[in-house]
Amino acid sequence: MPTQLETAMDIMIRTFHRYSCKEGDRFKLNKGELKMLLQQELTDFLSVTRYFMLCW
Repeated sequence: MPTQLETAMDIMIRTFHRYSCKEGDRFKLNKGELKMLLQQELTDFLSVTRYFMLCW
C-alpha cells in the first residue's frame, strides 16, 4: 500500500502530464500549459495567496 506522500507524488506527476501532453514535449510545460494548470488546478490556492499578499 502506497504512503500518503507516494500517492501525492503520483497525483502531481499525472496532473503534470495531463497538461504537458497538450502541445510538444510531454516532459516540459510551455507558458500556456503552465498557465492553464495553475488556473484550473490551483484556483483556490492562488486566490487565497493573492488575498494574503494584498494584506501585507
